[in-house]
Amino acid sequence: MGLLIGIIRMRQLKLMQSNCEWKLQLIAQAVSTAQNSANNLLQVSTDYESDSAVAKKLQQRQYKLKALEEKLNAQKAALEIQLKEINAEMESCRGMIDAHIKDVFSYRVG
Repeated sequence: MGLLIGIIRMRQLKLMQSNCEWKLQLIAQAVSTAQNSANNLLQVSTDYESDSAVAKKLQQRQYKLKALEEKLNAQKAALEIQLKEINAEMESCRGMIDAHIKDVFSYRVG
């Protein structure tokens, strides 16, 4: 029975791992987009005088993009920790499966 549970758990962990990796990829793309947008706003804002309304609005948008980037980086860090935990549990599960397989196929003398 332990072997079956180990196999089912391993399948769940692989799905969780794939999901985390997919989310990490999406976050990396979003961070890149936010960084590019912030850089573009910085370049555009140099065309205006620093005390103009347009420059102030562009600066506010730039701050919002930086805040978004920080939020995404925090989510990325949390997902990386979760992925490490999943990988550790997968190793444990592999060990349990291997132990059960050895137990099932071991010949007992005596």
